[in-house]
Amino acid sequence: MNAEPNYSDKLKQTIQLLDKVFARYTQNEIFISFNGGKDCTVLLDIVMARFQKVKQEDCNVRCIYIQPSKPFEEIDVFVEKCMHHYGINIQVIKGTVKSVLHQLCKETPNIKACLMGTRNTDPHCENLQSMQETDSDWPKLVRINPLLEWSCAEVWEYIKNNNVPYCSLYDQGYTSIGDRTNTVPNPYLKYTNSSGEVTYLPAYQLQDADKYERAGRI
Repeated sequence: MNAEPNYSDKLKQTIQLLDKVFARYTQNEIFISFNGGKDCTVLLDIVMARFQKVKQEDCNVRCIYIQPSKPFEEIDVFVEKCMHHYGINIQVIKGTVKSVLHQLCKETPNIKACLMGTRNTDPHCENLQSMQETDSDWPKLVRINPLLEWSCAEVWEYIKNNNVPYCSLYDQGYTSIGDRTNTVPNPYLKYTNSSGEVTYLPAYQLQDADKYERAGRI
């Protein structure tokens, strides 16, 4: 039997997929869906580094933050930080994912594919493929999921190994971040400190993370 791929194997597979994407699409034909979460942060970091290595030019791939109606201020601050850290422009558009994609495809018909930080432990993503066209009732795009096989622990391993900046909410016990209406600190990270104060461990200390990662979602 073949051994399960480890973190190093998955990182290589991610890079191989991105190389395939960069060979197939021009910068103007793809965009990165970025919401300030840990998964798409790792994706952005890998894309920026790999694109410049493969193409020998600066990465100007479009990056879009689909902002919910009641976002966390910490997410908005982090998106701004990423723009400075990576030297890119992240376009902020309010609306639902579907409506924003319709708008984007109408305004820029050359767009063909979207890079996403989706993992197969996300809701309804267990059967998703690494490259897959959107459903018929969505704007026609190829969804590209370079982190599909990664575990939550491997996402944090990459962040820690490469000193990748991440949103401060993760240090406050949040493990899966939506918006203010549907997200609270993860109850599995709650503890009482020596002063008797109830507080939360950081997200990267969550045990059995793939099982409990979304326990803070309402």
